[in-house]
Amino acid sequence: MLDELIPQIEQIQAEGAVVLLKWDGERKQNKCSVAILHPETDYIWRKDCEAIEAALVQGLADYRASRNA
Repeated sequence: MLDELIPQIEQIQAEGAVVLLKWDGERKQNKCSVAILHPETDYIWRKDCEAIEAALVQGLADYRASRNA
C-alpha cells in the first residue's frame, strides 16, 4: 500500500512539503514515525505509530485539509 501513496507524496513535495518516514528499531512501541512539514508555512504534522501506511494516509489528509482551509 505504501507504493500507492507515492504519487500523493510527490504531489505535496512539488508544493514545497517535506515528508519524513522513519522505522525505529530501538523503540519497543510506536516504532514508526511520519512527519509532514511545509517550511514556507508553520505547518507541521507528526505521528508515532505501528502502522506507517495508516499514519501517512492521516497525515496526507490533514495536509490537504490545512491547504484548503
